[in-house]
Formats: sequence, C-alpha cells, structure tokens
Amino acid sequence: MLLFALLVGPSGPAVALGDDAARVIERSAQGGAVEQLPRLVRDALETAGLGFGALEALAVLTGPGRFTAVRAAVAAVRALALALKREVFALSAFELGAHAVGGAASVLVPVGRDLLALQSFSAPDAACGEPALLPRGELPRLVERVHPFVVVDPDDELAAAVAGRALAIESSARRLWAAAHARAARGHRPVPGPQVRPLYLRPPDARPEAGRPLVSRS
Repeated sequence: MLLFALLVGPSGPAVALGDDAARVIERSAQGGAVEQLPRLVRDALETAGLGFGALEALAVLTGPGRFTAVRAAVAAVRALALALKREVFALSAFELGAHAVGGAASVLVPVGRDLLALQSFSAPDAACGEPALLPRGELPRLVERVHPFVVVDPDDELAAAVAGRALAIESSARRLWAAAHARAARGHRPVPGPQVRPLYLRPPDARPEAGRPLVSRS
C-alpha cells in the first residue's frame, strides 16, 4: 500500500510517502508556515517519480495541537481524499504515542493554558476511555503513578519535568506514516472518504469555563 502521511506539528509542516517495503520519503519545513505544505507534497511525489493517482491511502494527525495548524493539515488531506477518492487514516497524537510504545501506555499531550491532556491505552489501537484534561500541577503525581508514560511534543519545561521518567517523542510525518501503516497491517480500515474524527479536544472558538475539564475524571 502506497500511503501518504501529512501533519502540521509544533516544528512545522511535514509529509511522508512510503510503501509496504518501508521505503519512506520524508519532507519537512522546520519552523515553516503551513503555506509550504503544497511544496512539500510536490517534492515528495517528484522524488518518488509518482503522481497523485498512485496514492492508495492517506493519513493525517488530528491533534490535539495548535488548532489552526491541525485544521490546515486536515483540510489538505480532505481535499486530496475528495479529489482522489481515497480513504484516510486519522490518528490522534495520543495514538501516535501509544504506537511508539507498541503496547499499554498512558499518553500525555500539552494543550496550552497550563493544561495537559491524558489518555490511556491497553494496546496501540485500544484506548481506555476518552482523553481527560488536567492542570500541569498534577504532573509529578502522574509521572510517579503511571507507567509506561509517553509525552508527545513536550515543551522545554515539560521535557525537563519528565526527563528519565517518561518517553518523550516528537510528532513527525515518518512516525505518523509508520503508525498508520502498522494500523493497516493489523487489519484496521481507514475512515471512508474524506471524513476524519474531531480535530481537537475543545471547540476552536471556546474557552474552558472556569477551568472546568471537558472530560470527567471520575
């Protein structure tokens, strides 16, 4: 399966194109703007000597992350899916972290406003409930209590806080490609057509009411 993966992470936009032999072409624009996505897509395809019609499936990272960046990545993949009539593997940053461990894990993603988002997995494709929002002040208790523990796209403060006690990873197009390809190999089907799962943990224009968590932790 020729799979094309696309994301816009904290480091900028990135794409990866790979086949079943794990031959992967990756292009990224470190610190670049989302407007560079078309160039990255074109460069990857030209390097492979392929056209858009050769793509068999697509993958996109749906966040959490910067809403505008996530929305741009999803919009790009939706446009490709509509034009090519291809299916989409839509993975969250939590699923990316669970894939990095390859088994049971609790995955933490910073979501701004001094908040962290946590989701636990019994297997890479098996989430134990919905993500929960919690204040950063609870991080020391989490790190001591939860194992194994993965942090996706940590900022400097968060990376220092979990150093030596958790696996810290950055989202990348190659990592997204690998997670989506592994999911396909396990028999999971992508989302039909251009549909993808929700982009973010909260509505794009909403503010949490008095810091109230969006997901119950009871």
